[in-house]
Amino acid sequence: MVKAAIFMILLLPALVSAAGAPPILTLDRVVSSAQQSFPGLLAAEQRKQVAAGELTASEGGFDTLLKAQNRWSVAGLYENQNNDISVEQPTALWGTTFFGGWRRGVGDYPLYEGKSQTAQSGEARIGVNVPLWRNRDIDRRRASLQQAEWGQLVAGHDYELALLEATRMASYRYWDWVLAGQRLRVASHLLQIAEQRDKGIRERVAAGDIPDFEALDNRRAIIERQERVVAAQRLLEQTALQLSFYWRDADGQPQLPSAGQLPERFPDPVSIKTLDAAEALQVSLNHRPEAKRLAVQAKQTQTELEFQQNQRAPAVDLSVMAANDIGHSKDKINRNELYVGLNIDIPLQQRAASGRAQVAAANVRRLKWDKQLQEERIAVEVKDVFSALSAVRKRLSLSAEQLNAAEQLADGEQTRFDLGESTLLFVNLREIAKGDAALQYAEATASLFRSYADYQAVLGVQEHYVD
Repeated sequence: MVKAAIFMILLLPALVSAAGAPPILTLDRVVSSAQQSFPGLLAAEQRKQVAAGELTASEGGFDTLLKAQNRWSVAGLYENQNNDISVEQPTALWGTTFFGGWRRGVGDYPLYEGKSQTAQSGEARIGVNVPLWRNRDIDRRRASLQQAEWGQLVAGHDYELALLEATRMASYRYWDWVLAGQRLRVASHLLQIAEQRDKGIRERVAAGDIPDFEALDNRRAIIERQERVVAAQRLLEQTALQLSFYWRDADGQPQLPSAGQLPERFPDPVSIKTLDAAEALQVSLNHRPEAKRLAVQAKQTQTELEFQQNQRAPAVDLSVMAANDIGHSKDKINRNELYVGLNIDIPLQQRAASGRAQVAAANVRRLKWDKQLQEERIAVEVKDVFSALSAVRKRLSLSAEQLNAAEQLADGEQTRFDLGESTLLFVNLREIAKGDAALQYAEATASLFRSYADYQAVLGVQEHYVD
């Protein structure tokens, strides 16, 4: 009975004719539209494309490199020609680089440049360079590639965060719009009541049943309620404009919902289901993109720290190269050569690598504390949203009781007025009280669904929208 009384005031005549009316706008339609066309989400999607481009660029560190060098001595004591083509292939295998090439040196050379001369068809060579210390376990190429892979995950979590926020705000704007529609219906219903009884009051005044000021008081009530309708209409238009920011057409442009698309009532509050607080906290910690993003950023920074620590080691590179002359040589001797080299590079002060390692280590520690702070913030948000849901459910129950009592008082006062035992002033007061109670119930219901939108955002989920 209480629920029936609650919805009596909300099931008011529609503002537009049902014939040819547009379909009712649901929350799912609004959220789906926002997820497809909201500019903030489209911008976040482009950040994912940026991360994909950065991954491709980091993969370019392993691209095959072709080099060519040509030199001609066209004047001087020795005239010769040198051509050199080489190919290098970096790999992720211990930072090993394979190389090969062909060179040709013909003409006259001084004795100290004798190695520049090759057979008539040139010299082929192949070799490998293997880091033994620095750049063996990790180098700039592999570190950048790994960080770019983590970067894709970071961009994905950024998109998830933008998606949660857009969904939450779209839900807020939708329920604000529905509440504004309920406010207009209540105001229109109160105005209709005052207008419908105006004729009867005038007839009773003419018959001498009630004094003239009762008709004047009812006229005042009509004007007051007309003002409420104007204010409610303005609020409905304002909330519709705000909703259009998230509800967009096929071209991605904002579209304005009409009054005919308003639902007649809020969904049944009983339809809202939530987890218990402990389970909700665990779900939130597992799903919230902020926590996951910080974890991935920590991995990115840890990779940088490992690289910078590696750069403090001496560079000891082993190189092996084999070369073979091709074709006829000037001295009729074909050279087959094998070279083994050991290259050592030791920065004596290590300030560059040490400083960068210090920066990376500090960032690792910073992200650790940021992650702890984020997890604590999530725990507080979970507790807060459960507190809000509990409070608004209590408020909803109390406003339902208030509406039921206000409706009974309004009906009783109208009966007393019809019997000549009351005045129109008290009737107006009772009707206004009933309308205010209906609005309070509608506002409490809207608060419940807004809190549920917060609940979904806090848990990091977008499922189970209520229509």
